Amino acid sequence: MLAERMQGKVALKTFNLRGEHDLFTWRKFAQWLKVFKERQESLGHKLLVHVHSRKGALPTLLIAKRLKLKTVLHWRVAAPMPSIVRRLADVVIAISNSAAEQARKIGIPEDRLVVIYSGVDIDRFTVPLGVRAETREIARTQFGIAKDDFVVVAVGRLVPLKGYDLLLETLALFPLNERPKVLLVGDGEERPNLERLATKLGLEGWVQFLGFLSDIRLALFAADVFVQPSRNEGLGVAILEAMASGLPVIASRVGGIPEIVRDGETGLLFTPNDPFSLKEALTRIRRDEDLRHKISKRAQEWVAEHHDIRLLPVRVHETYLRVSKG
Repeated sequence: MLAERMQGKVALKTFNLRGEHDLFTWRKFAQWLKVFKERQESLGHKLLVHVHSRKGALPTLLIAKRLKLKTVLHWRVAAPMPSIVRRLADVVIAISNSAAEQARKIGIPEDRLVVIYSGVDIDRFTVPLGVRAETREIARTQFGIAKDDFVVVAVGRLVPLKGYDLLLETLALFPLNERPKVLLVGDGEERPNLERLATKLGLEGWVQFLGFLSDIRLALFAADVFVQPSRNEGLGVAILEAMASGLPVIASRVGGIPEIVRDGETGLLFTPNDPFSLKEALTRIRRDEDLRHKISKRAQEWVAEHHDIRLLPVRVHETYLRVSKG
């Protein structure tokens, strides 16, 4: 899907990698990169390899080092980092201080570590005040949601780490007259288990599994609150998008989340893996309209100030220059 979106916009070469142990495809990638390097260097261009995914990072870095190329590893998770990265990555970009801690733990020195927070397209997600009510009505009609329903939206990969089972368990704790509706956007290996859990908890009609959406804005505009129940999270771009759209955010106190969701200021935090803590936060945000508005306003200001997507290429380019001169 990413390749389709980028077609014609950037030079693109794709490899059908069937897993980290797919040696045949890694060999093809190494052969292509060697030829590409020689062609670029013959034109006087400097080359570096920027690795964006934890999966496949080590083979990519090993191949790049074998070809004597400069390397940048973009660490997007708050998970432990393999110690070999210290020898393979010239610079590590971390998307939060929590992610950066993983690099420090394996001995990456500060002069090879930079924190560059993720960014979002503020203009794309911000709805002008004058059309907000109309946009909300259109979005709710799209998903068959009544005007007075209180709606929670969650966006992400349906995997155990994201904690959507906890969200469903929390939903079941509410009495019927106070139970929110849930829009769950995303797909993944955990979807069948989550659908079974929803049935087991008697949540039919309360949860919509929307699958992958190429444009999540309608789901955000239809909702009253965004919930991120992750068990670990490097930062959470979906959280930033929700904040930019004017939604109050409730998120678990894990990883890099507290760096953007400041409890009581830009959102509410709850104890991870605790459905009662999440229920308390949802009840509070639902009952206190002033708090909802205050948090939404401050969150939008925070995202605009610190996470505007236009800041990202400038900071990454500065890192490239630093690596190429090193």
